[in-house]
Amino acid sequence: MSIFTKSKQRFRLHKLKQLGIEPVSCKTSSLYGGDHGWVVDESLLNKESVIYSVGVGSNIDFDLELINSFGATVHAFDPTPRSIEWVKNQQLPKHFIFHPFGLSAENGHMDFFPPSKASSTHFSPIDRYGDTNNVVRAPVKDIDTIASELNHKEVDLLKMDIEGAEYEVIEALPKNRVAINQILIEFHHMYKGIPISKTVDAISTLSNLGFELFNISQRTYEFSFRKKGM
Repeated sequence: MSIFTKSKQRFRLHKLKQLGIEPVSCKTSSLYGGDHGWVVDESLLNKESVIYSVGVGSNIDFDLELINSFGATVHAFDPTPRSIEWVKNQQLPKHFIFHPFGLSAENGHMDFFPPSKASSTHFSPIDRYGDTNNVVRAPVKDIDTIASELNHKEVDLLKMDIEGAEYEVIEALPKNRVAINQILIEFHHMYKGIPISKTVDAISTLSNLGFELFNISQRTYEFSFRKKGM
């Protein structure tokens, strides 16, 4: 990692601290999925945990490590064509269950704009590159509908890496009925047109719902939250 990159990361952490965003201590937190993985409170997970991993792309290291560590089942979601094709070509354990639709604030369909590289799986609802000729329209569902269809009353862990759509999902959470105990989110305030104030507002919404922040990744994009008092 370059000195310039480290400097930018320190600046973002300092900016977040100035905005009042600082994680609490969590002695039972641990990184899963390698250097670019996610920090979870592992004390809240076991083999019976309901885990939703939203946004597969072409990397399931995090999901596989949870499966291997806890024996839990991971429900993974991604509606974009390159990710669906990638998953089809993998040899997956029985505890990894893939669903070819996405998570949104409401049921229906969403437009996903293509990434800049043909090899990338990072389709986004944000038009980052001005490519309106290769937009993919794909099915999405809200969290209550997904939980109902899968017969889940509670979600122990929700991981969201959904390329800018996370803000609408979080905004809708106060209206959702399903209980969620831990949320991991990659915020995309690095995207042009998404100010960091949107992330601050989203964190405020989560705080009002009883979540506390317990980790910010070194990159300052991945944030880990858990329900207070658990």
